[in-house]
Amino acid sequence: MRKFLLIMFLMGAVALEASAQQEFANVELPVRRAEDMVSVADGDGNVCIYSYQSNKLYFNVISPTGEVIASHEIPYRYSQQPQIFGSRVTPDEFVFYSRYINGRREYVRPFAISRNTGAFRSLQDIEVVKGRGEEFMGGFADASHLYMLFSDRKGNLILHRDNGEGEARLEKKTFVNNMPKTRQRMERESQLIFVHPDLERNVFTGHHRSKMYTNGDKIFMIFDGYYLRGEGNKTTTEILTLDWNTGQSAYRALPAIEQKGSLGFNSFLHQGRLFRVLMDKEQLNLTAYDFNTLQPLKEYSYTAEEEIAIKATPVYQRGVKGLFSSDTKVLEKTSKVMKNLASGVPAITVDAFSDSTIQLTIGSYEPPQTQRNGDPSRMVRTPDRYVSTSRGLMMIPGRWVPAYSLPYSYGAFPGYYYGVYDPFRNSGSGASADQGISTYFRAVLDSKSLAKVETGEDGLIEDKVEKYEEELKPMPEVRTRYRYGNKLHYGYYDKRSKTFKIVEFAQN
Repeated sequence: MRKFLLIMFLMGAVALEASAQQEFANVELPVRRAEDMVSVADGDGNVCIYSYQSNKLYFNVISPTGEVIASHEIPYRYSQQPQIFGSRVTPDEFVFYSRYINGRREYVRPFAISRNTGAFRSLQDIEVVKGRGEEFMGGFADASHLYMLFSDRKGNLILHRDNGEGEARLEKKTFVNNMPKTRQRMERESQLIFVHPDLERNVFTGHHRSKMYTNGDKIFMIFDGYYLRGEGNKTTTEILTLDWNTGQSAYRALPAIEQKGSLGFNSFLHQGRLFRVLMDKEQLNLTAYDFNTLQPLKEYSYTAEEEIAIKATPVYQRGVKGLFSSDTKVLEKTSKVMKNLASGVPAITVDAFSDSTIQLTIGSYEPPQTQRNGDPSRMVRTPDRYVSTSRGLMMIPGRWVPAYSLPYSYGAFPGYYYGVYDPFRNSGSGASADQGISTYFRAVLDSKSLAKVETGEDGLIEDKVEKYEEELKPMPEVRTRYRYGNKLHYGYYDKRSKTFKIVEFAQN
């Protein structure tokens, strides 16, 4: 008996060490619909949790030590739920931007929470001066500015931007859309998502073919795999740069690829380098390009008979459930790995792993095929939550990511309707939509040479988080992640106790 107890004790100690994490904060929230909750974090470790319910705005501000600084329950005098399309962290406040329409007039309605004291203040409305025929495509906010994007009848792109200093006005500039036309009008532009630096680096966010990035006063739009008029099966990676200072747009493209059937490649921009992955059942190719010159810097290529030497983790497949089995599998046979990686839309994301390394997530994503009945009268926010992971739906950590797309090819995708992405449009119960299937692995490269780097016995911090998440029963409907120094905070809403819990993980 003593031997048995000793073994159980040792097993528990090993398990505790393997999932090394600690509880950071618990916040009681009277939330009935968990998907209406969002957390925003700053670089100092302060967290603001926002939700809307029963015509009231709820705010909770948490300090870097996990203590609740302030809690607010503020009546919202308007009948419509705020359509939040972006948020920004200023030196003093968390600022939320909502879109408000009154007749033909359109406004930005901001409100702010102090990062230090938790005090709430409502800011002055900002009118959006639109021209005739201009249609709203979406809005987003980076570290410096708020943007609203429109298009006109000629397909040109119109940007409205604040000056970043709190003035209640938006400056407007029109950029000529000088890209070659696609087979469907505005096809690539309608599928844009904004890639915020704090965007969750997972397969779902990485599979989108139209991505926007900001760098100072320039906006980069990158499009992968769209068929152009008169080009047959040739397609490529296209880049449209909008320079706010000059008001000019510039178009570039990589050499064309002959593409038959489904999309075979995707790309991601990170720190001046464009990473592109090409996948089929027989080959996987990863190439890094210098973004300024579009010259290749480093290339990795593997066939179906070769081991993918670049990977730092096993190849995971999530979202496939079998009878009496988990929805997570580890694929080991190389030929099977290639086949499964090529079975969905290629996906790639890149993020800083440490001061000297970067981490890539490479894989594919298969959207769910089932369509469930939703409530068409339900008011949803503009799509600020491209947050689905292979195990379910997760909120973007920290800042909002206004992914304002309505892909024509995803007409049967649960949640796409009325030009708004609502990942929780499902049954009347408010349960999350089907998560789709993700097949992926992670690789760690030297940030300068792009050579493979060994990660050590401790593995990657994301693996620790995913292992912890698998042990949560039931699976939380709403989750969020954000980094704080060399730590990662994982927050989720516990429906049973009606609390928002944050767990802290460390890389080492």
